[in-house]
Amino acid sequence: MSLNRNQTNGEKSNMLPLHLFNKDHGIINTMFQHSFNIDFPDLLFHVGNESDSLSCTGITLEDDVVDELLKYIDVNDPVSFIKGKLYIYTKKEIRTIDLAPLKTVDLRIPQIKLDLDFLKKIIEKFSIIDFQNDWGLSDEYSPNKVIEMLNESRDPEQIMKTLKFLYGRGRGLTPSGDDIIVGFVSILSAFGFKQLTLWKEQVGIILESRATTDVSESYIQAVLENYTSKKMVQFLKVIRDKDEEQLASSILDIQNFGHTSGTDTLLGMYAAFILLKSKSIH
Repeated sequence: MSLNRNQTNGEKSNMLPLHLFNKDHGIINTMFQHSFNIDFPDLLFHVGNESDSLSCTGITLEDDVVDELLKYIDVNDPVSFIKGKLYIYTKKEIRTIDLAPLKTVDLRIPQIKLDLDFLKKIIEKFSIIDFQNDWGLSDEYSPNKVIEMLNESRDPEQIMKTLKFLYGRGRGLTPSGDDIIVGFVSILSAFGFKQLTLWKEQVGIILESRATTDVSESYIQAVLENYTSKKMVQFLKVIRDKDEEQLASSILDIQNFGHTSGTDTLLGMYAAFILLKSKSIH
């Protein structure tokens, strides 16, 4: 049996204790160039490198540590979580990750008081994004139409119709429609939108259909529990603090995530900001 001898630096989400328990057992679910997922009974646990944004469903480790792990592991390798440590049973040896020394990061969605003047500045920044050419849905759909659908959905039937159009729509690890949902609900959550509970109820219902990817499902579920990615939290704190100097860069940080995921998430956020503005004026 071979164990990792060197302790590593990194970060962990404060959401983990809600879904990861002592003596949980899982398997390596998916592997990527610089990260991998472990499928536990109540959590799709993400292990990423420090160069990427911390996911609310996992941890980040030093880049070379993750690269080394990826050389040993394979999909379906068993994993156990025992007394704060991950034990990965590879074909050659047992690799361990001690979560205790990792820095805990608060990834709860911060609560923000609506400031109409700053909201207008946010919308101005979002309005210059080329959603039509950069988003993940095909040309047969219009970003403006999606924004319109989201903002005109006011009762359970309308909301469900919009969610059925978006949920699982698109290709990739996190379909574009799901990223739009995550962005939209994240902003409504941060500002305590009066119909937030209604939206969350309908999103919870559609999640039961399991008609999207495991990764996407885990991110949507996290938002329903009021957790999101580190990049999103950083953006929301910029808004909360009305830090206009950091606004453009924090938007770009989100946009640079994935192939189109960042832009799709921003579209959902943009729709929410437009909705908030319309409700605050009328």
